[in-house]
Formats: sequence, C-alpha cells, structure tokens
Amino acid sequence: MKSNIQLILLPLASIALGSAVLIPLAEAAPVDLKRASARVDALIGQGYQKHGVKAYPVASDEIFVRRIYLDLIGRVPSQKEALEFLNAKDPEKRAKLIEALTHSEGYVSHHFNYWADILRVKSRLNGAGQSAPAGHSYIRWIQDAIRDNKPYDEMVYELIAAEGRSWENGAIGYYIRDYGMNLDNMAVTTQIFLGTSVACAQCHNHPFDKWTQMDFYQHAAYQWDVVTTNNSDNMTSAMSELSKGKKVTSQYRRDISKAFSEILKPLRFNNVYIRDRTLALPHDYQYADAKPKSGVTPAVLFGKEVKPAGDAQPLEAYAGWMASPDNPRFTTVIANRMWKKVMGLGLFEPVDEIMDHSDPSNPELLAFLEKTMVEFDYDLRKFMTMLYNTRTYQRESHREDVMPGVAYHYPGPLLKRMSAEQIWDSLVTLIADDPDTPNPYAEMDAEKSITRTRWIAESVYDQSPREFLEGAKKIAATQKKLSREMREIQEKREAALEAGDVALSKKLASEGSRKSRDLVRVVESTVYQKGFADKVQLVAAKDYKADEVSDEFLEELAGCIADEDLMKRAGGSNSPMTEVVKAVLQEQESQLKRWAEKRREEQWKEWGVDDAGEKKAWYDYNNLFRSTVMRASDLPQPSPPGHFLREFGQSDREVIHNANSDASITQALNLLNNSQLHGALRNPYTVLNRSLAKVKTPAQKIDAIYLALLSRRSSAEEKNILLPLLKENPGSGAFDAAWTVLNTRQFLFIQ
Repeated sequence: MKSNIQLILLPLASIALGSAVLIPLAEAAPVDLKRASARVDALIGQGYQKHGVKAYPVASDEIFVRRIYLDLIGRVPSQKEALEFLNAKDPEKRAKLIEALTHSEGYVSHHFNYWADILRVKSRLNGAGQSAPAGHSYIRWIQDAIRDNKPYDEMVYELIAAEGRSWENGAIGYYIRDYGMNLDNMAVTTQIFLGTSVACAQCHNHPFDKWTQMDFYQHAAYQWDVVTTNNSDNMTSAMSELSKGKKVTSQYRRDISKAFSEILKPLRFNNVYIRDRTLALPHDYQYADAKPKSGVTPAVLFGKEVKPAGDAQPLEAYAGWMASPDNPRFTTVIANRMWKKVMGLGLFEPVDEIMDHSDPSNPELLAFLEKTMVEFDYDLRKFMTMLYNTRTYQRESHREDVMPGVAYHYPGPLLKRMSAEQIWDSLVTLIADDPDTPNPYAEMDAEKSITRTRWIAESVYDQSPREFLEGAKKIAATQKKLSREMREIQEKREAALEAGDVALSKKLASEGSRKSRDLVRVVESTVYQKGFADKVQLVAAKDYKADEVSDEFLEELAGCIADEDLMKRAGGSNSPMTEVVKAVLQEQESQLKRWAEKRREEQWKEWGVDDAGEKKAWYDYNNLFRSTVMRASDLPQPSPPGHFLREFGQSDREVIHNANSDASITQALNLLNNSQLHGALRNPYTVLNRSLAKVKTPAQKIDAIYLALLSRRSSAEEKNILLPLLKENPGSGAFDAAWTVLNTRQFLFIQ
C-alpha cells in the first residue's frame, strides 16, 4: 500500500520544475450541466422581472480568470496561466477552464480550507501533542474525500457514524475534536448539517425557536453512545486483574493508574468506541414532561421516527437519517451553503440558523437547487461546476453592501475580499513554481507521526491484561524512583540558584531533562518492545508471506522481517521497534531526498545557478519551500497567533465559520513591514522575479507585475504612475512597484 507521501512524490517527479505549472483546458461541461446552469439563470431572470432588477454585464476575461482561480483553487493565476487563458480563442474556454480547475490539486487545497473552517479542524484536535496523529489523519481524510469527490451524503454519514482508531479511520477526528463533550458535538452537528441552532436548548427551552430541552436531549441520545477514551480494553481488564489475589492499597492503585497513563500517553486522543449507553436528563431539569436524571429515549428533531434495522447501531440509523434526501433540512442546507460559496450570499441567511419563518429570496430557485443536489447524488464538484458555468456567476460583481434582512436578487455575485488563505496562497503563487502540489516535507512529518503511533498501538493494544499489568508495575517502580531523583535535583538546583551558581543550576536543569526522557525510554524498552517482540515472533513462527497476510500491520512487519540486515540492526539497538519504524519510512525519505536532488539539479541548470552567491540565494529559496512557503492547507491548522494567516482573519477553529475578512490597521502594517515576506519575495528565484528578469523595458516589467497580481495588463495611467519608480531605481524599482500593487484594494478583492 502506498502512503500519502509516496502518492505525492509520484506526480512530483513529472513536474516541469523550471516554470509555473499550467492547468490544461479540459472538455466543456456535459449537456445535463449546461441545461442545469441555464435553468438557474432562467430562475434568477424571473427574479429580475419580479423585483425590477437589472442584470450586470458579463465580466471580461481578465476579471473572470482571476475570479475563477481564486474561487475554485484559492489563488490568483500565474502570469503564464492568465496569458494562456486570455490569448485562447476557444468560445468554450470558460467552461473548459472550470472543468480543469475542479479536477486540480489546488481545488483540494482550497476546499479543504473551506471545510476546515466549518468542521473546526485543528492539527492538534484536542489536548496537547498526543492528538497530533488524529489531527493528521482527520486532515488527510477530509482532503482525500475532496480529492476523490466523495458524495456529500456519504461524507456526512461516515463522519457521524465514525468509530475506531485514528490511523485506521481518520473520520473519528470529528468526535476527537469535541473529546468527552457529546452534547456540544451534537449541537455542532445540527448546526453544520441541518442548519439548526439548538445549543440554547441544552440548558432550557429555546427562547427564540420551538426546540425544548427535552428535544435537545432526545436528539443528543443518539450520539451519546460515542465514547472518546484514552483507555484501552486491556488496560481496563488489567485494572480488574490488579484487584485479584492479595489486597492492594489505594496508593498502589494510583501508582499503577499513573503508569497506565504513561504507557498510553502517545496513544491519547486516538480512539473512538460505540457503547450502549443511556443519556439522562440533568439534575436541575425543571419541566413537567419528565423527572430530573431520568433516562431519555432517542428521537430526532423532525421527520420520521429513526430506528436501527436488524443489528445496526442506533448511531448508524441516526447517521443514515441525517444524510438522507428524506431529511427535510439536510439537502436545503448544503445547497444553500454551496450557493453562498459561489455567489457570496445565501438564498437565506444565516445559512446555519434556519427557523420555520426563514424566507429564501428566491424560493423557486432554492427548490430547484435542492432537487438538483439530489439528482446529482450530492456530487459537490458537479453541483459547483453547474453554478460556476451560469451567466449569473460570470457577470460583473455587485459592489454595494447588502443589508441584513434585505433580499438580494443576484444581478451578479457579490464583490468579496480575499480570505486569509487566498491572500497567502496567492503570495505563494508569486514565489513557488508548483503552488498547488501538496508540500512533501509537511506530508512526511505527518507520515512519521501517524506511523510511530500506529506501531506503538499495535505493540500495546494486543498485549494480554496480565502482560499489560506486569509492564505497568515496572513503570510504576521506575516512576517512583525517578520522582525521588527529580526532587533531589530540584532541591540542589534551588540551592544553587540561592548561592548564585548559575552554571550549576543549568547543569542540574539539563540533568533533570535527561531524567524525564529516561522514563520514555524505559516505557519503550519495557512495554512497547515486549509487544513488538511478540508480534515479530507471531509473524516469524507462522512463516508469513506478504501476499498471504490479511492484517495490514502484520504484512508490513513480515516485509521488515524478510530484511535480514534490518533485523540485525534492530536486534543490536536499544530500541528495536524505533529502528524498524525508521526503516519503514526510510524508502519514502530516500525518495523525497532523490526528488529534492533532481529538483536542485534541474533548477540550477535552467536558471543558470553557478557562482557561490547564486547558490546561496537558491538555498535560501529552497529553505522557504521546505519551511514557510507552502499552501495554507499544508501549514499547521490553524496557524499560531501572530502568523500572517491569523492576522488576516483565519479562523481560530473554536466555533463554526469563525474566519473573517475585515480589514484592520495591523493587516496594513503586516503587509508593509513583514520582513519575512519581504525577504521571500525579494529572492531572485521566485516566479515573479524570474519573470521580471525575462523582460527588458520598464513598461514590460509593469505589465508583467499586473499580469501576475491582477491577471491583466496595466493601463496607460497606471504605467505613468509607476514608470518613474522603475527608472529612478533600476535595481529595486520593479520590486517596489510590485509591492505597491500588492498593497492595493485591487489585489485584495475578488471582482
């Protein structure tokens, strides 16, 4: 089985590294899509007649190509991509470009950002770093669902019915995100997928809607069966084993529990189980229809009664109801969400707070969109392709504010400010040759995190309760010993600080850090290696062959055992499992290294990188690619406070749709004074600077800047303003002109 990093490196090998990657024009949209797009326009046209609205003219190719790139793949087109489209004479070129962009990797990146905001995705979903493997797996699951164009109803079903381990089923990240907070997760679920806000009803009857507190608890009872736990089955059984035989003190029981926690520390926040549980009303329930603390029978908020068929779990039945065309709100909400994404404003607002009196601005259009979504089998890519091919979308934009509560009839899509991710990804496009390709270094880091966690789990979870308990006893003894030694070190350090001996204090601090790491090593050598050795013996004793092994992990391990040199190295290591895990990833790392070396050779040859100064500039450029200049979807989710993305409104992912596109003084200062960004864009090997180096006259350089940033050539007036800058400063004038254009509203807005 190929890992994600291998799947990424395969297409990377074929990239033309010296120039921007052009997205080839595809075939035009099929007939059924054209008819659907025409029907949308006809229904919008009826709204024009009914409300006396005059449609805006169709946008120029210059406006369209920039808009469609930003809306579909989240970045401006490169200069080369813009020119290819502008110079094309094909009357179907708009439809063909839409089709090509929806099948590009940039589409995956941009739409991941969209869903990450809605689903509140974080790299560390909950708690500290232990949830990172689940975060990576969840991110991969969402990206793969978009890449594979998984139907929306299937995607939602798999999220809500998710169970298992993070490395086996990334969808469980949906529940890990609200670890131990099932009621909160239910409120999020109804808001996202049903457009219904019920959070207020958790504590009392909803003050502004029809939902009662009983409604809330009955609906939540389905998801109450979901258990997010840091424990394992063998740990639970091991604790029972501890109670057998001689009597143990409560302190010893706490010591063993602490040891269990240390053993399972790398596996925290990575498991979701389904258990048959009964949800009880709160102790302060005050309504006459039930008593406080009484059990609740599951019931959905609306529609038909939901009961599991056969041996199915209630949660499966609930997930099936949620993602069904028969659900009266499921289709309405996603159709309206997609309409808003494309046109800038929903047919009803807010999109996730429907009430009985919610009134769409065009009921006939909404009904058609719902019907079409079902006919398209919830194919979001096809649905959006239909909308992007409408004349309504391709008209000039509406540039006035639409006041809340005032119906909008879409003479054109709304003028929008770029999202934080669109601004960032557009800057990446000015720097990197292949801005849409997932960053292989970020993917390699994720692969390491997931692989190590999976191997630890395979080595621990299958141990018998007795084996697990014996390991915990050894860890408990080690913990007590290290705790005593750490106290002694701390006392000595405090004495050293009091005596003013800074050097000794630092030495003792380092010694304390080593002691902390000692516990990790003992856990690995005592517990993980025991489980790993058992797996090795199992595979070796049965003489497994790769094509005969059904268990994926055993198949992987069988391949390692067949490598005699590897097992010899592992046998002589203090950490055999770690050695084998490194080997599992070694080929992928080697493949990445070979790709990087080939990339360097090709770029040096094509760009004429010869002397020491040029090589230093190239290495600076390459380091940007490895650590900084990558799509927003490849960066930590969300970026940390203070990062460019957060300054420009990226969601903190605490609540649904928490991003904003409001301008601020700090954003202006960031653009003007961001030294890291300045340094990156000034590098001579960026896409923009290499394109500027190919043209000679100041006027040509200005046109190149405008094509790269605004997808059009500059006007005579714009040339007159910028030409003196280039003539007076031959060295830095072109960069200063580009920076000037980049800081304009024309760059930051999507016309």
